[in-house]
Amino acid sequence: MKTKTLLAALAASSMLAIGLAGHALAAPVTLTYWSGFTGGDKQAYLDLIKKFNDTHPDIQVDYQLQPWDSIAQKLPTAIISGSGPDLATPDYNVATIQQYVANGLALPLDDLIPQVGQGVLPQAVIDSFSVGGKLYAAPANYATLLLYYNKDMLKTGGIAAPPKTMAELQDYAVKLSSGQGQYGIALADNATIQMWPVLIWSDGGDLIANKCSALADPKTIATVEKWSGLIRDKKISPVGSTGQDADNLFAAGKAAFEINGPWAAGQYKSAGVNFGVAPVPVGDSGKPVTLASTVPTIVSSKTQHPKEAQIFLAWWLSKDTQVQLSTAAAYAPSRNDMGNDPSITSNPTVAAFAAQVPYARLYLPTEKDFAKIDTGIFIPAIQSAEQNGNAAEALKAANDQLNQLLGCP
Repeated sequence: MKTKTLLAALAASSMLAIGLAGHALAAPVTLTYWSGFTGGDKQAYLDLIKKFNDTHPDIQVDYQLQPWDSIAQKLPTAIISGSGPDLATPDYNVATIQQYVANGLALPLDDLIPQVGQGVLPQAVIDSFSVGGKLYAAPANYATLLLYYNKDMLKTGGIAAPPKTMAELQDYAVKLSSGQGQYGIALADNATIQMWPVLIWSDGGDLIANKCSALADPKTIATVEKWSGLIRDKKISPVGSTGQDADNLFAAGKAAFEINGPWAAGQYKSAGVNFGVAPVPVGDSGKPVTLASTVPTIVSSKTQHPKEAQIFLAWWLSKDTQVQLSTAAAYAPSRNDMGNDPSITSNPTVAAFAAQVPYARLYLPTEKDFAKIDTGIFIPAIQSAEQNGNAAEALKAANDQLNQLLGCP
C-alpha cells in the first residue's frame, strides 16, 4: 500500500510539474501600441506603460513612439493589411475617429464601459468618440486650457490680479504691450491648440451651429473684429504666430498672457518664468468656457486580441492610473468622478485644469472634414482679419465656403 501510495504521489507530482511548466512556458499576449506622444509628456506615458507591464504578466504592451505625421500616413494602410498595431493614437485631432470608423479601421469598444462604469467618462468624450451609439475610442488624456500669466509683468504694470473678464484681458493686454518686443498676450492662429474658438465662444459666437456655418453670426464677427484689431493696431500680439512662436514668447518673458494647456507648464518652469494660471476670462456670453483637448486611442479592427486591448484601456482609465498621469503631466483626469480626489485637489496646477472640465468644449469634434475646416477655411479667415482689417468680409467669405463644405444652404 505504501508503494502504491508513493507511486500515486509521484505521478500526481509529475502531472503538477508538467502543468506548471506548461503554464510557465505560455507566452503572454503582446499588444503593439503606436503613439505620437513624443513631446514633454513622453516620460509620463512611458512610466505608465512600464507599470502596466510590471503588473500584468499575461498582457504586455509594446509601446512604439512615432511622430504624429508618420502615424497618420502609415496607420490606415497598416491596419488594412493586417500588419498594423493592436492599439494606436491615430491623430491628436478628435474628428479623425469619424474617418477611421467610416473606413472600418476601428473596433467598437463594447467591453470598455462595463469595465470602467456607466457615466464615468466625460460626456464630451462619449459624444465625440461614438458613432451609431457605439464607442470607438478611449481618451489617452484629457486636457483643458487655462490663462497663463506672468506675475512679474503684471506687478510691473500695476495689475494686482489676473483678469476675470475678456474686457479686462483686452485692457491689460494693451497696457502691457510696449511695442518693442514685449506683448500683452501671445495669441497663436496656426499650428497650435486652437485659442481663437475660445475667444469666440466666450462672446456667444461659434464656428458651426445647427450643422451650418456660424462664421457670419454677428457675435462671431464682433469678437474677431475686436481681437484682430487689437493685434493689428495695438500690437498686443504678433500677427500670424504659430503655437510654438506663442510658447516661446511666454517662455522668454516677452508676453504677459497666453491661453494654453497643462503640457506648457514644464517648459515655463524650466525657463524660469514666474507664472500663474487662472480660468479663461468670461466674455459677453456671461458663461465660463474653455477648450478641451483629448487624444483618441483606438483598437484596430484587425487585432487578434480585442479582449486584452480593452483590459488595457480600462486599466488606463482607472483612478490610480489617472492620478499618476495627472500628477506627472498636469492633465485633468479622463473621468467625471475624481473632482474631489485628494491626489488631484492637493496639486494646485492639476486642480486648476481639472476644475475647468465642466466648462470645456472640444473643437470640431465630429467633423469628418476637420482639416479642411480648420486649416483651409477658419485659420485663413482669422489671418486675413488680422492682416487686412476687414473681419466681416473675411468671415462672410469663409461662411460661404464652410456652408458649401457642410452641404448647408
